[in-house]
Amino acid sequence: MKRSSFHRISTGVLWLCTLISLILAVWFYSVCFTQTPDPDTESTEISALLYWLFILFIITVCTGLIFSFFYFIRRWHENPKKIRRSAAVAPAGGFLLLIAWVSGNGNPLPLVGYKGNENTYLWLKLTDMWLYSIYILLGLAFFALLGGIIWSYFKKVN
Repeated sequence: MKRSSFHRISTGVLWLCTLISLILAVWFYSVCFTQTPDPDTESTEISALLYWLFILFIITVCTGLIFSFFYFIRRWHENPKKIRRSAAVAPAGGFLLLIAWVSGNGNPLPLVGYKGNENTYLWLKLTDMWLYSIYILLGLAFFALLGGIIWSYFKKVN
């Protein structure tokens, strides 16, 4: 089977990201388990690992949004009536994030020894919003899985 250039590029990027992640993980674990941590200084290994995870997150979100947009446009040209159902996902996701934002707590936490600037109302509400939305989506996925199993059982019985 002939490979397209897109497939070769995406495979190369995947292997490069995996290699960088593996190198950073080995560096992180080899340094963190051989040295005693100093609570007053920030470790360069932790910073490098967190920045790399942030870069991977941004790449994942951007590529997901770009490919979803192009898929939506292609499907819109093929069958505009059918795509309207899938267009309802964006407002539902926005509503989910709004509900999660409202249910979050923004009270500063009493953290002993913490000297950062992220213990503020905005960051705490944002963190709660993402955590609550993850909990809601995991719960919905669990109930959808359970409902699918029950539905297939009753479909076999009838």
